[in-house]
Amino acid sequence: MDETNISDFVAKQPTEVKIETKDELDTFFEEFLEKDSLFLDKVVLQVKYLPEIILHRTAQMKQLAAILAPALKTDKPSNLFIYGKTGTGKTLCMKHTITKMNALAESRNIPLRIIYLNCKLKKVADTEYRIIAQLAREVGEHVPMTGLPTDEVYNIFLTKLDAKKQTIIIVLDEIDQIVRKSGDEIL
Repeated sequence: MDETNISDFVAKQPTEVKIETKDELDTFFEEFLEKDSLFLDKVVLQVKYLPEIILHRTAQMKQLAAILAPALKTDKPSNLFIYGKTGTGKTLCMKHTITKMNALAESRNIPLRIIYLNCKLKKVADTEYRIIAQLAREVGEHVPMTGLPTDEVYNIFLTKLDAKKQTIIIVLDEIDQIVRKSGDEIL
């Protein structure tokens, strides 16, 4: 029901409305409050939730770690392309691995920067320009969402990367979304 309909509804009500002490909604809310929740912790249902322990993916995370670990010694890690069926834990394993890696790098003052970008988010990554602009913003450059030539935004990003001696790992999650739209030239 939109605002107009609500206004019409309210306007048509008699000026004297009898309010019963308890209606069905009062009863519903009271009963709801008395019941135990079905959930012990609803936080685990949120998209951004990352569990401390991930079951049944240790081997895969060790493979990821082995490929990315050279970055901890400021060496260039190999490029990595992870694919598989939906819901098998690719994003979860990658996020867990880079979170642990980043924590270690910070604790030891290792010049490592990990940038995670989900290409499925339209506002951030539905075009090549927006991906590069978001990457530039992640490293501290102010780049408008539109308006500059893509190669200029790319140069701004690269200049910022070259300004500081550090190893950068860029994770482009759901990259197939942008490849489908723009082709594989972005890779």
